[in-house]
Amino acid sequence: MIFDCVGDKTKPVAVLLNGSFTSGKTLVPIAESISDMYYCIVPTYDGHHKDGGEFTTREAQVQKILDYLRGEGIHELALLQGVSMGAEVALDLAAAIYKSDDMSVAKCIFDGGPYFSFNPVMRKIMQKKFLGFVHDFQHGTMDEIIERFSNNMMVKLLAKGDASPYFSMVEGIAVCAPYMTDQSVRNESDACYTFDYPKIPDDEQKKYLFIWSDNEPAYKSAKKMKKIYTAAKFDTVGNLGHCGFLTQKPELYIEFLKNPEELQSILHK
Repeated sequence: MIFDCVGDKTKPVAVLLNGSFTSGKTLVPIAESISDMYYCIVPTYDGHHKDGGEFTTREAQVQKILDYLRGEGIHELALLQGVSMGAEVALDLAAAIYKSDDMSVAKCIFDGGPYFSFNPVMRKIMQKKFLGFVHDFQHGTMDEIIERFSNNMMVKLLAKGDASPYFSMVEGIAVCAPYMTDQSVRNESDACYTFDYPKIPDDEQKKYLFIWSDNEPAYKSAKKMKKIYTAAKFDTVGNLGHCGFLTQKPELYIEFLKNPEELQSILHK
């Protein structure tokens, strides 16, 4: 795992966690835009960079992030944000921080998390889909990669037909894909779809905000999440596709990270 750090170390700390099969560097522009308010730490997961080994589990990523923070003398997070699978990693990290005796987090934003626990057959199907997806990024020119990305059926489902807002992520995936072994891809697919819903007390849940687009597949997990995390806040951001608030409205997303309590007023600007 490697860490990009943006901003002034004297400011409150934010940790930003990206989604599957891409680099934390895709969130660095967001980090730079909120660095007037936060000192931002943006990890790139194991198996996604040179000499990065293999991606194994969400729990392993959480432990490495905790070890890094402690090594830097950081024991308080002002903001923890995760997008897509990163939202699952972020929730596991929030749970680990709660259970620790030396760390705390003030505010958590979980964006587009696919909080599902699939059976073994479904997990095998998703592994196959993700292997094909990553293999498409391991060869060819960027134009060829973008064309394959645009025509990928899974991408069309997540993007609701229009892949163009996600082109900013394509380079990040193409950078990571050559380092990703098939086992890393299988493990990361399982990390998405074996969520185990950590127990969090109500007082801690009050720091949590879960958001989804109304029309993204991951939103189907919201019903169960609302039953489990009854004291957390939940909201939707319109028909923007998977993580579409971040990809389609980045300027408003930056405002949101600075003031999440004003989500709906920000969305209607």
